[in-house]
Amino acid sequence: MMPARLRIVDSHTLGEPTRVVLDETLAGHLELPAGSIRVRREAFRLRHDDLRRAVVGDPRGTDAMVGVLLLPPSDPACTLGAIFMNRVGYLDMCGHATIGLAVTLGAVGRIAPGNLRLETPAGAVAVTWHGGAEASFENVPPRRTHRGLVLGCADGVTVRGDVATAGLWFFLTADHGLPIVPESVAILTARAWAIRRALEARGISGSGGEPIDHIVLLGPPAEGGNDGRSFVLCPDGSFDRSPCGTATSALVACLHEDGRLPAGRVWRQESVLGGVYEASVRRAGDMLVPSVRGRAWISAVGELCFDPDDPYRRGIPR
Repeated sequence: MMPARLRIVDSHTLGEPTRVVLDETLAGHLELPAGSIRVRREAFRLRHDDLRRAVVGDPRGTDAMVGVLLLPPSDPACTLGAIFMNRVGYLDMCGHATIGLAVTLGAVGRIAPGNLRLETPAGAVAVTWHGGAEASFENVPPRRTHRGLVLGCADGVTVRGDVATAGLWFFLTADHGLPIVPESVAILTARAWAIRRALEARGISGSGGEPIDHIVLLGPPAEGGNDGRSFVLCPDGSFDRSPCGTATSALVACLHEDGRLPAGRVWRQESVLGGVYEASVRRAGDMLVPSVRGRAWISAVGELCFDPDDPYRRGIPR
């Protein structure tokens, strides 16, 4: 099923782009089975993956863009369900896109300032639109599966870091030897790719066999009053222009477990470009609940067109 047009709203969260599909009739035409968002996401992947490529891939998408397809939730405690997709596949959770989604829904009048629950493939996420460009979310509980893991990389560098998840899987390391500045994006990207290949070569994966496909290089902040800085390599090879909301969720949980961040204290995390998320963690019984707050801005409102004569109406295959 390929529509002729789709209504979309584009935003960016501290520079990281999000595209929300706002066509109210699309979900019905997809004819997805009943079940959780994760179940329906897998059905969408098998039946409609060309729509993912068409919406967020070349020639209509852009590097680092994450698309959000809204569906009715299966969880009665949730207001909406969301499928997150990028140029190479699907994400169980996406923090910057969650912030962008809240700001988008507020801008088009779909929600008022306040709270909602969002069903994602990773689980239910509590989202707050604070009005204007401000939004925050409480993420799914994080887990760390490796601490102080030592990796020898093909570029001759040995790094030490942690493997953790907060809806996506990350390798987090401050032991990489590079400055986290915009001028170093190319060498940061190369170092992060070398780390990812080393993880693959060692057979290190998530607890369900998932690839560790987000690499987080940590460093000191550039601005006074902030606590840290990060470069994040995404699965498609682009870098996260924001500090990465899911990575920041995993980071604050690790910091708390290491005794470096008390519950409730705000951690201000910079991106390689200088944008800042405010994050914290709280305890709920035996679980840790991370919270991330950031800003997003609408960048475009319009329609995507899929002309039957367009040879790339389904996107350019990768």
